[in-house]
Amino acid sequence: MARNLLLASLLLLTPLTASAQSLAPADATDFLGVWSLMLDSPQGSFEQTLTVKDEDGKVVAEITSQMQPEAQTMSSVTKEGGNLVLKFQGNFQGNAFDAAITLTPDGADKAKVNFDVNGGQFMMAGAGTRTKKAGR
Repeated sequence: MARNLLLASLLLLTPLTASAQSLAPADATDFLGVWSLMLDSPQGSFEQTLTVKDEDGKVVAEITSQMQPEAQTMSSVTKEGGNLVLKFQGNFQGNAFDAAITLTPDGADKAKVNFDVNGGQFMMAGAGTRTKKAGR
């Protein structure tokens, strides 16, 4: 019974995983480009640069910051409703974590931003401004 339940769960999740890997650029035009993300944390403001682009017909993204200047590539770029959801696994000072960044449109070239670490263990909220549109 447990084996059948596990198999059923895997079959249900398989289509979600496949779609998570193939967001078409036409479905993400409102998000393509370079974004400045300003997040509020208990330690103060935290700025990140997010780049969302079309690479071989697939939406890919990476993020950088002053604290971690080496680009962190997103392992998943999807849309949930009108929101762009980016996920990655990171490592900060030897501590591994899972992260999800959600951009919710909030006007022309603006977005509300939620940064979720380890399924809600640490959250930051803020705003994003697209500083450069794709192809310009």
